[in-house]
Amino acid sequence: GASFSAVFSLPEGRMLSFFGLVSKGSELDVPNAVLGVLYYSYVFLLEALSLPLPLLLTFSLNCAAIASSIFLAYKLLVLQELCLVCWTTHALNLSLLVWYGKRVFRGAIAKKKEKIT
Repeated sequence: GASFSAVFSLPEGRMLSFFGLVSKGSELDVPNAVLGVLYYSYVFLLEALSLPLPLLLTFSLNCAAIASSIFLAYKLLVLQELCLVCWTTHALNLSLLVWYGKRVFRGAIAKKKEKIT
C-alpha cells in the first residue's frame, strides 16, 4: 500500500506510549508527527535565527530521531507499506544526523588540538 494514514494509525504511530515511556491515552501520548514537528521546529528556529546551537543536545535529539526512524522503517518494510511521507522523514533524519555529527566531531577535534598546543 501507499497510504500513510494506515501507517499513522498503527500503535507504533505513538511511540512514547508504544515503548511505555508515557501512559496510553495521557496528554503526553502524542502522535509521532507531533514529536517530529517539535524537533524540526527546534532545529529550524536555531538555524534560522542563527542562535548558538547546543550541538551535543541537538545531536543527541537527532540520534533519538534516527533510532526511531530505523525502527519505523523496519516496520514499513515488514508491512510492505510505501509511505512517502515516512521515507522522506527518515531520509531527512539521516541527513541531519550526518550534518550535526560532522559539526560535533569537528568541534571535538578542534578542542583536542587546542589542548595539545
